Amino acid sequence: MGTGADAGDRVDTRGYGEGWDELRRKTLCRDGYACRRCGADDRTLQAHHIVPRSAGGPDDLENLITVCRPCHGVIHQSNSSFDDVRDDAALFPRPDAPDPVARMREPSDGCCSRCGGEFEPAELVAWMDVPSTAGTNSTARESSVDHLTLCKPCAGFVLEHVPACDRDSLTGNHRVPIHELSARRLDAPVRPSVFAPSPVAVRREPRGPRERVVDDTPLRFLLNHRGMRWLTLLAIGYVVLFLLMGSMGPV
Repeated sequence: MGTGADAGDRVDTRGYGEGWDELRRKTLCRDGYACRRCGADDRTLQAHHIVPRSAGGPDDLENLITVCRPCHGVIHQSNSSFDDVRDDAALFPRPDAPDPVARMREPSDGCCSRCGGEFEPAELVAWMDVPSTAGTNSTARESSVDHLTLCKPCAGFVLEHVPACDRDSLTGNHRVPIHELSARRLDAPVRPSVFAPSPVAVRREPRGPRERVVDDTPLRFLLNHRGMRWLTLLAIGYVVLFLLMGSMGPV
């Protein structure tokens, strides 16, 4: 682990005004000269404002956290100055990463590639080194993908039904519990998202009347989506109100 004396060539030297260098040094010292997102202690380290200065965040120790430059780019997705290093950041944050930095490398990595749901990192695993789908009907983006993230239920289902996916190709920010994935595989949606990449666009056989009538038919778009459920209820309410007003006749 680096120290203040030997980490000088690995510490960000930008300044934000009088006293910033000392404040940054205290931040790095408090955090053990290691990135709080990935744990790296051999990269350029920077002090990140938890509440951005643009939003009124103060320059004080409680509002600062140590991150390496690639992980800093993960937090600042729209900042092009990090584009050259963002891909060097770990895909997953450490299990003990504080909430302000506990995010996946790209926003899309926080969504399950099969069902499209958004999950916390602890509920995701990554299928690494996904076989190329070039030569199939897939898009160019799919043929060049190197990993897919999956929620635990979808990961268990894919692990069981996609031969190219095996336990050695699954990873996470924790020990991947194969028995847990297997136990939760039947919680995976019957149908994959319409945007699911072809390697994980696998259908599960429905169980029970609801799954056969709703989850395995176009009705799922109306009843399984919160926004559509509200829209459907509003439409029904409008029709009922219209009928009631019509039955009352002219005043």
